[in-house]
Amino acid sequence: MLRPMTDMPDGTLGFEAVGEVDDDDWEGTVEPVLRQEIAGGRPVRLLYLLGAQSRDVEHDAMTADTGFRARHASSFERVAVVSDEDWMRAAVRVLSVLLPGKAKSFRVRDLEPAKAWLSEPIRETADR
Repeated sequence: MLRPMTDMPDGTLGFEAVGEVDDDDWEGTVEPVLRQEIAGGRPVRLLYLLGAQSRDVEHDAMTADTGFRARHASSFERVAVVSDEDWMRAAVRVLSVLLPGKAKSFRVRDLEPAKAWLSEPIRETADR
């Protein structure tokens, strides 16, 4: 299951994987919150925590998330994935190249720095 995290910085959203996660968990928990944020015109800054309490994140759940992000790509400013799984960090690197916005992976021990990164102001760079 995915459960909302309550200790997130202002302007950010967080979800923690607990036990097994499937696409119904994502569609019932995460998607409605993201739709509400997007409808309100707020940029999405999202954290996923896949820590010691998570056992298995099904491929369908990851596909649902990736598909949603692709359809609403301009709405996502930052996505942080917190996990000790090496394959997950590699996947985040690939997705960060393919989708607009910034995506970054962190180890579980770096949960607080991940939250801080999500809440940092976006630095605009001028084209010259």
